[in-house]
Amino acid sequence: MKQNSLNQITTQTNFKLGNSSATANGAPYDASLDTMTLLEIVVLLVTLVVGFFGNALVVGVVLSNRQMRTRTNIFLTQLAITGMGVCLFCIPFMVTALIKQSWVLGEAFCKLNAFVVPFWFALSIFTLTVISVHKYFSIVHPLKKMITHDRSLLIITVVWLSAFACAIGPILGWTEIVYKPSSSMCGPSYPHNASEMSHTVFLLCCVYLFPVLAMTFLYWRIARAVKLHCQRIRDTAIIDDRGILAQKKIIITLVFVVAAFVACWTPFFIYGVLTLVTDVTLFSRHFLRSAYICGFLHSVCTPIILGSRNPRFRRGFKELVTFRGIRRNSLSFTAARAGSSQCESPRRPSSDYLAEKRCSVWFLSSQNSLLSLEPEPTHRRRKLRWIETYL
Repeated sequence: MKQNSLNQITTQTNFKLGNSSATANGAPYDASLDTMTLLEIVVLLVTLVVGFFGNALVVGVVLSNRQMRTRTNIFLTQLAITGMGVCLFCIPFMVTALIKQSWVLGEAFCKLNAFVVPFWFALSIFTLTVISVHKYFSIVHPLKKMITHDRSLLIITVVWLSAFACAIGPILGWTEIVYKPSSSMCGPSYPHNASEMSHTVFLLCCVYLFPVLAMTFLYWRIARAVKLHCQRIRDTAIIDDRGILAQKKIIITLVFVVAAFVACWTPFFIYGVLTLVTDVTLFSRHFLRSAYICGFLHSVCTPIILGSRNPRFRRGFKELVTFRGIRRNSLSFTAARAGSSQCESPRRPSSDYLAEKRCSVWFLSSQNSLLSLEPEPTHRRRKLRWIETYL
């Protein structure tokens, strides 16, 4: 009973400190919003609108077009859902705290705010890691069908549960949740003891450092395998290289998405490291807020990268914005009910879709049962196998 009372008093004290008119470094808050704070609010609102509708377009394109439901696009759809979650469940909390210059939403929403930020962050980076693993096995080890369509749903479930497990620690009492006026967000308290430091180290390693290192290694192996195969195609000159060029473009697009994630969330990672080695309350509150804002900007980057790099996503965005896809589906459904013979056969896939679908993996091996190159001696013949996998 005494311990519960002590915890309640501590929580109430933290909220009083958070709602007071003093900043973390002791300077008084001005009742009016300064220019920098107004700029931060504008950036957050633009990020909310553009990020939500941009990621909604990504989800809409994949769901409305059966040809787009490849394994890679399924994971990109989950990444888009994560971006929508950031826009809906993270940005509004920060905007409210910036406008009111204090936390006015109560203790329950403060705990929710402290949970959703690491949850969506972990979900994003775990999804990107799964994409890199999928592309690694598809290209470097094509015979090992590790990630099938059926397993994709299981992997997505595991990713959600893993993100939940990484974010639930403060709720269960691993560390204390407080409102931080310097960042206008609720989150784990600044680490002062071994338990709080262990929580910070856990998040920094499991939710950022290890996944980034794993993705760097996997994409390095993928790039080396693609380069080697391009060289073999130039040496043999017996198959078309359009497939490998399409696959290479997909890999570059995914690398851009990962690079954007690292660039956007690295300031937040630096902020986490600083909490372990120095007193972050000595820094400007705009520096700490910028770390969060940069991370939220990643929800805008993904739709822009996909739209600029992938013509099918770009075409799908235009159809959804202009409602052409909805009208076409409506007309096709009406004509089919009327018995029109023109609508009985499905629309033929586009050429770029077929090129991407048929070009996941190529590699040269030394199996005797495969096609041999006659100019080569028997003991040095190189064999060719064409493996088609559905991306």
